Amino acid sequence: MHYRRIITGGLCLALWALGAQGAGEPSPYGRQLEITGTLGIGPAFDAVAEGRHLYVIAGGALHVAELTNPAKPRVVGTLKGLGHVRQIQVRNRIAYITAREDGFFLVDVSKPEAPKLITHYDTIELATGLALAGDVAFIACRHAGVELIDIADPRRPRHLSTLRVGEAQSLSSDGQYMYIGVWATRELVIADVRNPRRPVEVSRTPMVGYGDGVAIRGNLAYAATGHHSAGSGTMRPGPSDPGYGTGHGFEIFDVSDRARPKRLSRINFPKFYGLYMDTWRVRLSGDLAFVNDTYNGVFVLDIKDPKAPRVLAHRQLPVVPGIGDGDLPVDAQPGPAVGLALTKDYMYIAGSWSDVHVVPAPGLAAPQDPHIAVKLKANHEAPAAPAPGPLYQPGGQVYAVDLWKKDAGGQPLLLVASGMAGLHVVRLQGDRFEKIAAYPSKGFACSVGHHGDTVYVAEGMGGLGVYQPAGGGQLREVARYQVPGYSVQQVVITPAGDRALVHVGMNRLHVLDISTPAKPVRMMEDLHPGLFYQRAIPTRLMADRFALVTWTVSGPFQFDLSPGQKPRFTGFQYAHRIGTENGAAPDGDKWLVTIGNRYFLLAPGETRPPQELGLAGVDGLSLNGKPTLSGDTLFIANALTGRVTALDVTDRIKPKVLHSILLPEHPGHVLAHDGRALVPAGYQGLLLWDYRKSR
Repeated sequence: MHYRRIITGGLCLALWALGAQGAGEPSPYGRQLEITGTLGIGPAFDAVAEGRHLYVIAGGALHVAELTNPAKPRVVGTLKGLGHVRQIQVRNRIAYITAREDGFFLVDVSKPEAPKLITHYDTIELATGLALAGDVAFIACRHAGVELIDIADPRRPRHLSTLRVGEAQSLSSDGQYMYIGVWATRELVIADVRNPRRPVEVSRTPMVGYGDGVAIRGNLAYAATGHHSAGSGTMRPGPSDPGYGTGHGFEIFDVSDRARPKRLSRINFPKFYGLYMDTWRVRLSGDLAFVNDTYNGVFVLDIKDPKAPRVLAHRQLPVVPGIGDGDLPVDAQPGPAVGLALTKDYMYIAGSWSDVHVVPAPGLAAPQDPHIAVKLKANHEAPAAPAPGPLYQPGGQVYAVDLWKKDAGGQPLLLVASGMAGLHVVRLQGDRFEKIAAYPSKGFACSVGHHGDTVYVAEGMGGLGVYQPAGGGQLREVARYQVPGYSVQQVVITPAGDRALVHVGMNRLHVLDISTPAKPVRMMEDLHPGLFYQRAIPTRLMADRFALVTWTVSGPFQFDLSPGQKPRFTGFQYAHRIGTENGAAPDGDKWLVTIGNRYFLLAPGETRPPQELGLAGVDGLSLNGKPTLSGDTLFIANALTGRVTALDVTDRIKPKVLHSILLPEHPGHVLAHDGRALVPAGYQGLLLWDYRKSR
């Protein structure tokens, strides 16, 4: 065994009764603490106390409360417009905030009554976990791994590198190493980050439950876990499985040898499974650890002896009428505790269904451990390996490219969605890119499409921008489609030019009538369980009218966008998950769908699993990713691994590899052009790739 002692958490349902107990009454989890008030701002997701102020992120806003009377914090300043906020840290009068699909915000809080946005940075994927060390910010970006960002100049953060570790949820750093809670693979991953331009994975250590929050102190790492235990033998066990919901707990590791961490102990928390609140966090203060376990509440643990931690106190949040998730019915489930701030004698628990709750904890609560002393310096040396072709580097993250039209000399003009750098118009002349124009976007330019001279740009928090020529080769905005509280991540224009498919928020599909480009009108909205990851809408339609849109949990759904008709769901749902990074491309009257390192052909109406339809692939080569089919050439780009592959699929069942490359960043849908390929390659730039070269 990798650990010396496991402490079991007691009866699975014992904790649910605690809400009815009075403060101080005995329980299996120590003293039941009392809630004495709330901040009065509504549902909140994280909080941190620094000096005389409490900083809370909630509902797309940062709230600053003063703590002159810690029993009654009072909001004195608010900054709105921060998107889908998730975690916060405050250092040197700057608040650093992750916001999932809306990226990373840096906010000046030197005047608590008037917080002011410094900058908004475009992260590589869903910005979730956050750690700071000197001049470097570490952002856990879920499936894309961890992004390292130079924050020496808060007005101009700069991308340094990506470390692919799997589904990174939360993390910590001591300035030399990074400690990451990796979600469904249930691992503590340690990486050497002394050169933040080239982080190196050092070790992977199994944990009992799904990974999330990690705190580091000296040679000890403290981790919070949840969902299902490793004993289930599967990532998604059913309720009858012995591992179902039993992954909740707290683990301590000896990491003095970073290459071979050793688990010293574990405490199990009560069994529970709720799909939509899947965050578990750790804060350290002196000899105590404070663990958020969502519906199970907050546990206070004595960690003086790392081989024998023990629970001292506990607090669940109240039931929120009309809301439920998971194993308990609506109106019987405590609200999830997802964030926590500490100051002397008080805890402030962020409830994502309720508010920030004030919990007196005399003799227990004290300020959180201070920021680490090691000052990590960023550097911007050139990447170790040259790009496999000419690059266009606009200064932002290249998400997508569209072939627009030809100029007066017959050279192709490209539309390049360049993240923070906005929309670029680029001429491709042989092997050379030439910038023609650049247009700032209202948010991040995440996707681009066109019909004729009209250009449509998905601009993140800025919505969908519609542009038309204004003379002199310039573009001007003629319309903007926005959905309050949601960003726009992708746009695909139908061949007829009368409909736009738009990815809104995390998992909403909107279909717009753009027959009058200056007046886009929503015609349909659809959403299903699961998220849209890595561009869920195919860039081309089958028969110029059908789109197969994929939700991660629910699988692919087919929609009919016939010209002149109301868009509709065709009734065809392929009820099999295809994987986070995968997708579909039209192939005649079927869809070519990637799954499990291979691909298969899917006819509308088909119900059989992929294995029965015939999987095609190449031994030893993963074909996961977003497919693009150009004649008999298939391109597959995997944003999570960086691999881009070109295949000859003249024989669809026996593909032949033309070329395969591994990029350091995050490639998007490939665009074939004149015997070569244009590859949007994230912060590496736009790559012109001659895939006809031998492997």
